[in-house]
Amino acid sequence: MKKEITVVQKKTEVIEEATQQGGADSPYSLDVCAKLQQIVDDAQLIKKYPPSRYETGDTLFLNLIGVCPDNKATATFQIEKFVGGGFAGQVYRVKLLEIESNNSSSISDLKIGENYAIKILIPPSRFSFLFRNMVYWLAYQGPFAAQTNYAAARVGVLWQKLIRRGAKIYFGSEDAVVDTYATFYDSMLGSYGEVNEWVSGRNWKFEIDDEIFKRKKWKSLENIPDDGTVKSVEYLAKRKFMADLVRLLHDMGAPELARQYEWSTLKSQPNALKRIDGSENNYGGITAIDFRAGLALLPYLPMSPADFKLIIKGLFRGNLVQFDRSNLKKFDQFITKHEENFQDLKPAIDELKVREPQYRESLPDLTHQGFKLIYKKSLRKSVRLGIIKGWECKGLVDKEHRDKLDRSSVKFSAYYTLGILPFLGKFIRRLWSNREYSRHIKSIITQRGYFSRTLRAKQAHAMIDWYRDGRVTEKKAFKLISKPFVFWLQRFLLGWLPPKWFRFVTDGKFAWESIKYAVTYPIRFYRDAEFRETWLLENVNAGYEEGMLTEEEAQHIRENVKDPFIQKYLKCVAVHVATLPITQVISIVAAFYAMIRFGETWSEGLLYAGVVLAAFQATPISPGSLVRGTYVLYLMIKERNIRNYWLAALISFWHYVGYLGFPIQMVAKFPALSRLMAGRWATSIVHIIPVFGERGALLEHWVFDLFFNVPISIRRKFKKKK
Repeated sequence: MKKEITVVQKKTEVIEEATQQGGADSPYSLDVCAKLQQIVDDAQLIKKYPPSRYETGDTLFLNLIGVCPDNKATATFQIEKFVGGGFAGQVYRVKLLEIESNNSSSISDLKIGENYAIKILIPPSRFSFLFRNMVYWLAYQGPFAAQTNYAAARVGVLWQKLIRRGAKIYFGSEDAVVDTYATFYDSMLGSYGEVNEWVSGRNWKFEIDDEIFKRKKWKSLENIPDDGTVKSVEYLAKRKFMADLVRLLHDMGAPELARQYEWSTLKSQPNALKRIDGSENNYGGITAIDFRAGLALLPYLPMSPADFKLIIKGLFRGNLVQFDRSNLKKFDQFITKHEENFQDLKPAIDELKVREPQYRESLPDLTHQGFKLIYKKSLRKSVRLGIIKGWECKGLVDKEHRDKLDRSSVKFSAYYTLGILPFLGKFIRRLWSNREYSRHIKSIITQRGYFSRTLRAKQAHAMIDWYRDGRVTEKKAFKLISKPFVFWLQRFLLGWLPPKWFRFVTDGKFAWESIKYAVTYPIRFYRDAEFRETWLLENVNAGYEEGMLTEEEAQHIRENVKDPFIQKYLKCVAVHVATLPITQVISIVAAFYAMIRFGETWSEGLLYAGVVLAAFQATPISPGSLVRGTYVLYLMIKERNIRNYWLAALISFWHYVGYLGFPIQMVAKFPALSRLMAGRWATSIVHIIPVFGERGALLEHWVFDLFFNVPISIRRKFKKKK
């Protein structure tokens, strides 16, 4: 078989500002990244430093193997956008430029000029990569198989193809599950990957629902009507879709894959998108897009509320750890029952039955293999080969030493044991089994100037990620390369900080501009009507781009921006913005007073200060909310208008949620604007929470419902009683 290769051709002529999904959501120049990468290349080191991910404009040359049938082809893709990355890997939107079959057969589903999604099964984040691999090693005692093992990579796409056909049986349309076309190995990043259908879709809208308490009856709905009789149509449709998909996965013998769509994980909702390309199914075009788990589930490390239930169910199935293990016996029963629907996918079924055992037997997996590792020689050999292949993908072992480790059980055992040692173990193993790395270390010791070139290359390599995340500016990035002491000091002492915090601490000019902006912004917002209107229009445009508003709704708001009610709303937002610092300033002054007045020692003073600060944050009514509420009462009295202010007056006095007073008040006259502002408030609140605060996850919808839909539902109940 022709060796699989990946070559990346840098489009250095592409100089543009591209806002990518990343740590700081800030625009950055691809030209700067290319210049930094050029510094790495100019060092001419023996050891190579591959990028953590690709950039817009990069070209990938990939050797593909189709899913069904497994035809081979060579394809050229151009990256159009980095979509994002998590524990399972990194995703790109790409365009197919060329495809050439290796024989008379090709991958017919791939069309030149079309967009596809490429997923490479290695996280772009160093932390995500290390944490994922650590959890996986604790579960299976080997490298992350989907990244490093051909059989594991194939099993994932084969299951996805078959689940898609199962969706046709259960849901009436294959479009309910994203299609998958091919697998490949990316030698640049050292990982397997897959080519999938590109789905133009969005997360759910934040729907106004003044009958939210009726949602508990969602299970009794055979179909979700879209005629106005049921509120929160998209929310209910997604919940029912995900519940039905979980049932399908269990029926097909893939219970551990169902974890990707368990509602109560609180973070699975973004795995199902609503198509916006006109394609419909029984669930309003909702499509499952992700069947690659990122984190293994350990019995002592539940990571979501659903995991407690799943751990117990897994124990009853005999699975102490869970990731993507299937039940082939149940799968056979499902295929037999629906045999007429799988005739054209028989090659995929046959391959799955071959690859599944290969994948499982490539890992020690003590909870399943158990004593078989002692008495079954063939199993020990396959496990050894699987682990060695993983080491090779991660750059620990070269081809020469790969064969030596495979031939000697003693060397393999010693090498495996060395991996237990933190930091030092990895260094010793690479020195032992990677000739390129050992030459690199030798050159650092013996060659004059090689060490300084290595440091410079490592700094430039790190600067690419720092600059991309918004930790440093272009000027600061190149400056730090020439100041190794400052760079390494910041990396070790402050590298753990979030990007904006890091920049605030290390960049005096940025810190001053941030403080200046924080002080002047509320004043300008209150005094400048044109500035407030611009702010509103920016939010409307952002809401439209994020799918919170339709084109008609966005245009309606733009046309009515001069409406007196909207102008009053903007003025009240200005008051809210101006009152934000009040609580913080008073709480800091009070904490300082408590520390000086009551603290006899330094530690006691800090304790009193901490208690005061916590009390201010926990109190339901704050100094800032009192000022905000008083202002609304002032407007009510001044205009002698209770009808348009009473609800806003009640809510404005409350800490944290007072901002929602006017969005809730204007729900009748401007429902789209009301929904938009409450929705953006909800997302801004929850996104500071790691993992569960992800855009599109359940938590942001809960916050929106709690502070928006619940109040208007209660108001509706009161009106009915009258």
